[in-house]
Amino acid sequence: MTIKSNSLFSSYENAMNNNSLNPTFELREVNSQRIPFQNGIPYPSFEPQDRLIFSLEGKWKKKRFKADHDWTMLKRDKKWIQSTQLDFNGVARADYDDSSWGSHNIPLPENNLTGKEQTHAAETYEDGVWYRKKVFLETEWENKVVTLKCLGLSYIGDFWINGQYVGYHEGGYTPFAFDVTEYLRVGDNTFAIRVDNPPWKTRYDTIPAVDNDFFNYTGIIQDIYLEGTTGFQVVRADVVPENINGKVKISVVIENRTSQAQHVFLKNQLFETDFLSNKWLEQPEAKSICANKAACHGLYEINLDLLPNETRVVKFNVHVYNPKLWSIRKPHLYVLGVSLETKGKLIDTFFTQFGIRTISTKKAQILLNEVPVFLAGVARHEEWPEFGRTASWDRIKIDFQLINNLHVNMVRTAHYPNHIYTFILLDRLGLTAMSEIPLWQFETKHYEIQEKRKISYQMWREMIFSNYNRPSIMMWSTQNESKDVKLRKKYNETLVNEVRNNYNDHRLITQSAAADQPGFEDESIEPLDVAGWTMYFGIFHGSTPYEGTRNFIEKAHQKWPDKPILNTEYGIWSNADGSNLEKQVDIYQKVQLALLEKATVSPEGLMNVHGYVAGMDYWTAFDWYVNHNQFYQTMGLCHMDRKTKKPLFYEFVKDHKRLMEKTNGMATKFPITMEARE
Repeated sequence: MTIKSNSLFSSYENAMNNNSLNPTFELREVNSQRIPFQNGIPYPSFEPQDRLIFSLEGKWKKKRFKADHDWTMLKRDKKWIQSTQLDFNGVARADYDDSSWGSHNIPLPENNLTGKEQTHAAETYEDGVWYRKKVFLETEWENKVVTLKCLGLSYIGDFWINGQYVGYHEGGYTPFAFDVTEYLRVGDNTFAIRVDNPPWKTRYDTIPAVDNDFFNYTGIIQDIYLEGTTGFQVVRADVVPENINGKVKISVVIENRTSQAQHVFLKNQLFETDFLSNKWLEQPEAKSICANKAACHGLYEINLDLLPNETRVVKFNVHVYNPKLWSIRKPHLYVLGVSLETKGKLIDTFFTQFGIRTISTKKAQILLNEVPVFLAGVARHEEWPEFGRTASWDRIKIDFQLINNLHVNMVRTAHYPNHIYTFILLDRLGLTAMSEIPLWQFETKHYEIQEKRKISYQMWREMIFSNYNRPSIMMWSTQNESKDVKLRKKYNETLVNEVRNNYNDHRLITQSAAADQPGFEDESIEPLDVAGWTMYFGIFHGSTPYEGTRNFIEKAHQKWPDKPILNTEYGIWSNADGSNLEKQVDIYQKVQLALLEKATVSPEGLMNVHGYVAGMDYWTAFDWYVNHNQFYQTMGLCHMDRKTKKPLFYEFVKDHKRLMEKTNGMATKFPITMEARE
């Protein structure tokens, strides 16, 4: 199949005529609560658990092909499934001859990577690839209910097991899952996965869609594995702290994914943790950081009769006595442990880490645990020159130990949701985060299509529900630098209303608008908690870095006096030849000066009643690859190797150490104003 020349037109026409791929994510009402479902099963937690696991990492057979992207984006029906297999001569069958195929290690981008910091160091491959793997399951998998979990595949993946079609997923940055019980058997199994990654800028209906300032990797990017249970399992447990006095709401989602009714005994435990423990950063499992049992009220044991194929929600209003609050660099965490028993036999356990903390706004202030906080942060692209976006616990940990030493208190996780380990580590380091879906520089047609296709809403929900319990995440961001204001406002209103009315986690909702599109009067700000803008005055738009930034934030505050202002990006590239290194320092100093003059909290921890800038975020910690491969982006404090530091690195550390060393950006409990001090 070949790429059609009219893909832009076809993508718009098919989407507007409801002939595009449907989302696989929905909200269903269970026990008077809206619960996420995907592919017919409740959307699971992706925190690692102590269960039967079969990792699908390692060597797979692979064959690249020229994909018809219009075909890929069509609705899935029997004709599509049969034609797709036949087009590749029955590729999903167990007896298909793939001996002439190449091989590829998974997870890892399909793009060839040289590990160098230069143009074309990462191969631009935006097309199709088939992967096949034979898997042998031992007898321990007999009579197990099995979930296939994948933490990231780009961009659309279609799955077959033993010649049978399982399903598909669209979107390269969020986790997804299938029930694959009926397709597997003890012994030999054949997996076939078709991946298509349409080139950005050739279509209106993908997210991202335009030629972005980050790299479009193809393939199975993140971990993929099978998880086996008896079929009676704790799918997820959603925890929402209500106040700083220890009031916590917990919703435990239990599933009977069998045809048999079952009586089960649900037990719950709450554990304290010790962030000074030597084991604190050793592994991601929440169970690994459990210490003493925590004293609480309201977390009781319960008997349940589960009907065949029933999903049940059990709610608890818990009071944790003398709560230890999660805060910046004081990451007190709790672990909820849930177990299911039947006839005195343990059949499932589930552990999740969470923190007790509150987030709110008060006029122009952002409050953490009811105390004003100034967020001085840095952005990070989750990308390494040798591995692309393929993450691991150790790689992420090294990154954030470096970022922790920058003396920041916030991390913007680029333009897309990061690996779930990223946020588990931010929880444990006591750094706050802003997470965003990759809706990047949308124009009118992009918004029109998404209101038909709804794939952006799926990505939004996957981002939130895959990281629901992470205390480090203070803000969800709806988009970056999009242009159509009218449709963007409607889109923001829809997301805010959905969160508040269906799965309110009490986090703040913001966006990263461009300061010049259309400007401080941007009406799409109205539904949001925090007014966020990228500010590149004197670089991408008019005036100068200091005066332009200062004038913009003054007018923005006049327009939105009751909203905190967040600078989501500032900085400039240093150039590959290093010719802009000193200018990088100069731009940084001037923009930061303008922002700090109106900071809501001073470096001494004093609350400025006339301040309205609640945070700033330098773009970025490390250099990264850009999609079009004409250059690599050099806006980082460090090179991609994480070792070679630029002059700005030292200036940045000096300034942020001064900003953070006394207060971590938080006002004193009973702050005096800067005016009172004077």
